[in-house]
Amino acid sequence: MMKRFLGFICILLILPFYTNGQAQFRTESWWGLMTSGQIAERWSLWMDTHYVPEIFLIVRSGLTYHTPSNNFNFTAGYAHLGLTTPFSEGRLIRPERRPWAQVIFRVPGATQYGVSFRFRYDARFRNQFDNESLLDGYDFNHRFRFNSAIRYNIGRSEKFQSAFSVSMVNETLLTRGPSFSEVPFEHRVFLLSGIQRGTTTISPGYHLRFQSGPSGQVRVLQGFVLWINMNYRFKDFKRHLLREFPSDKI
Repeated sequence: MMKRFLGFICILLILPFYTNGQAQFRTESWWGLMTSGQIAERWSLWMDTHYVPEIFLIVRSGLTYHTPSNNFNFTAGYAHLGLTTPFSEGRLIRPERRPWAQVIFRVPGATQYGVSFRFRYDARFRNQFDNESLLDGYDFNHRFRFNSAIRYNIGRSEKFQSAFSVSMVNETLLTRGPSFSEVPFEHRVFLLSGIQRGTTTISPGYHLRFQSGPSGQVRVLQGFVLWINMNYRFKDFKRHLLREFPSDKI
């Protein structure tokens, strides 16, 4: 199993070099802080922030319901983004308003391996712009996101008082009308290590993003990832401890 896992990772890493000669390559970094606070036996508050310099900054909130088995959870919320424009020289001046909702299924019975599948819907309202300035109106698009994640739990070190893991996350994003979309298709791959101590998980790693434009041009973005995930509780829920992971909050 591990050999197949590593072989698949190698294929993903060399795949960009087999794209056509029109592909554009860019290096970027991705930083994230994700939190989840349990407020009732089956409810939690969601808050996360992701930042990719000169690309986007997102602050996202939500409310999550966890089923009794915790194999399913459902979240709905709202996000606000700052985006770049062709004329802003990397400054994130273009606002986006994004109501969103998702469902996650965790495969039951997993011990050393954890597997999950997620579907998310984003309603994207992005500020319109012309050649040199922002306009008053907003474009609207539907975006559908399909995510799968596998996590291998390496084990716990008493010396470092931490648990260690590695994860691979695949996500496909499809953006549809009614407005024009500069990136109708995107696929993301994340290779993450996990260092968990208490309720905090630090996840350094590597990511690839493959984007296809409306006329077929390909862009490949890749680079370092550092995510910090913090779970907390507002009171001691002895009967039910909710479980969430960094891959839930991309």
